Amino acid sequence: MAINISNTKNRDAVVAFEAVVPKREVAFVDPKGKPVRTQKLLKTDIEHDLTALLKKKKDLNAVGKALVKDDPEIDLEHFGMTLTDTSRVYVSKKGIIHLVDEWEVLKNPDGETRERRQRQKQSQNINSDIPLRWSGKFIKKEDAAHKFIFTHKRQLIHVNGLTYDFLYEMAKELHERNSLMLLRGGEKGDQPIIMTRGAKPYNAFLEGRIDGDSYLLVLQLSNMELKRPPMSEPGAVATGSSTTKKSPAKTAKKK
Repeated sequence: MAINISNTKNRDAVVAFEAVVPKREVAFVDPKGKPVRTQKLLKTDIEHDLTALLKKKKDLNAVGKALVKDDPEIDLEHFGMTLTDTSRVYVSKKGIIHLVDEWEVLKNPDGETRERRQRQKQSQNINSDIPLRWSGKFIKKEDAAHKFIFTHKRQLIHVNGLTYDFLYEMAKELHERNSLMLLRGGEKGDQPIIMTRGAKPYNAFLEGRIDGDSYLLVLQLSNMELKRPPMSEPGAVATGSSTTKKSPAKTAKKK
């Protein structure tokens, strides 16, 4: 993938953009020492599940007798086959659904639904004619770690010597400030970033580090913010759903 990004001098460049894959320090092997991997296998299909068997046998007793006598719940030709390049689909009683209306449900912290609206699929804005801009808002790494939940990260990589200098200077400034920079998209620079059409919008924070001539630039992506619940005033007493404030105690003076 590619990303169009600008720096503090409003100079932009298109650079490489890829997911950060953590390096595994533990390798799984079988008893013979050969590497093992996770594999998806077909367990069942809708034509052999309980609902399909009930349609043929009418009741659970008949299904139970059929299970004892034969194996109507197993397709010996397909069960256990290896699955590759699978995709999620939505299925109704009439078959596969090709057009789906998606809705967004916004909820309050207590779980109560605040708003329900049809989801608008916006176009991606990371590699458009308008580059992602530095917002000018530097956030200390320690403060960002206590305020935001980072769910994804993407690494920026140079594609030639010129973009190396371009990205290195960005990483150097962020490294020296020990801060993250909030990136925004759109003509006015006031929109969150969207990596693919219809994807979730994210707040993107650029993190930079350097080590000699080497640099690291990572986009930390977040769509959740940590907020402290409102605190009651000192001396307040809860009464039902409202809060009342204690009157100051009076001290009697001795005559």
